[in-house]
Amino acid sequence: MKRKIYLIIILLWTALFVQAQDMLTVMQYNLLNYGNHNSGFADCYETNNNTQHKDECIRTILDYVKPDILTVCEFGATQALQNAFINHNLNINGANYWQSDNIINYAGSNIINHIFFDSRKLGLSKHIALRTNPRDTDVYELYLKTASLAAGDTIKLICIVAHPKAGQGYESQRRALMQTAMDYIHQHYANDNVLIMGDFNMYGASESGYRLLTQTYSHPEVLFIDPLASLGGVGEWTNNSQFAAYHTQSTRSYSDECFSGGGLDDRFDFILMNDWIKFSYNHLRYVNNSFHAVGNDGHHFNMSANQGYNAAVPVGVAEALFDASDHLPVTMKIAVDVHLGVEDNEAQNLYATVAPNPASDKATVHFFNPLQGQVQFDLYSLQGQLMQRESAELGEGSQQFELSLQGLTKGFYLLRMTHESGLRQAVKVVVK
Repeated sequence: MKRKIYLIIILLWTALFVQAQDMLTVMQYNLLNYGNHNSGFADCYETNNNTQHKDECIRTILDYVKPDILTVCEFGATQALQNAFINHNLNINGANYWQSDNIINYAGSNIINHIFFDSRKLGLSKHIALRTNPRDTDVYELYLKTASLAAGDTIKLICIVAHPKAGQGYESQRRALMQTAMDYIHQHYANDNVLIMGDFNMYGASESGYRLLTQTYSHPEVLFIDPLASLGGVGEWTNNSQFAAYHTQSTRSYSDECFSGGGLDDRFDFILMNDWIKFSYNHLRYVNNSFHAVGNDGHHFNMSANQGYNAAVPVGVAEALFDASDHLPVTMKIAVDVHLGVEDNEAQNLYATVAPNPASDKATVHFFNPLQGQVQFDLYSLQGQLMQRESAELGEGSQQFELSLQGLTKGFYLLRMTHESGLRQAVKVVVK
């Protein structure tokens, strides 16, 4: 009897643990010279950017968002500050599971990027700092703590935090930083779940650094998808009311020596995902329409975030956003499925490849058909739009199918193959 009770307890505990893994909330936040009063480019002091008051605001915001992963920019570059941040804002009210990593600061900057994560759900296996200008770009290799971990089934999530130089005239420098990040991803994480996030200081989708991230052909297997691309959030967003629902800076309509002013009229803060997360090649999938700028209700263009009524957040959160930083945080949700597999990762039984890839007018799909039957070929854009559908009755064994790509614009597509028996596979296709 005792053994049965013990088994039931174990099963219940496992069920609760698994449920906790079903969703990850990711949050990126520029903390505006947090704990740093010697930045060299902004007159932020304890009098106008008080750390204790910022902590009060940050606790309010974190309690509202409840992230599992928090990445930040403009964090003071001391280990003591990192420890204080965890103790004052995260491991509070009985929580003791938030962790971070030692600071790496090759650039010697007064402000750095940083990460904090819920160690019940995630572990950190690696932290690499890329030598970029004016600050390092940080690469964090996280892994999910799943029941299958002991069997060697490691599910990675790579978070790359970047903060290129602000201002008009530094577009080429921002692009160079992104190129360094893309090259590193190509070399080490081309087949992993990757997010790149931070305060990118980019003024529109035509900027070369943004185009490199989202339209690059230098590394066809490396591409980032803007979660707002399908919602009208991509374009020339600076001081453009058409993008009022997506702006992240500034939280204040007026400026002082520390906080930027002008109200919400720039989209500087990003979390971009690669196609592995968009289409869930490895157990992680972006939850559609979950990305948003916390505190932006679309009705505060060129206004302070707490001006009048803010329909996006409670009054206390709007006040905290106003006081904590001149940026709004951005968040997104990622669904986790470590039990049955996910739609695009399920049953990789067709062993399909596409050649050439990239291709122009046509490409050949090579695959193994386990039994004779009809195979359907659906080609989707990265926004999920069905571009074309073909099907063929094919025999058993090694097969080829010629895929027409005529009339398609340059870019990345997803080919979903479905056998009438239910077997399926997803393959990335690049049109050049």
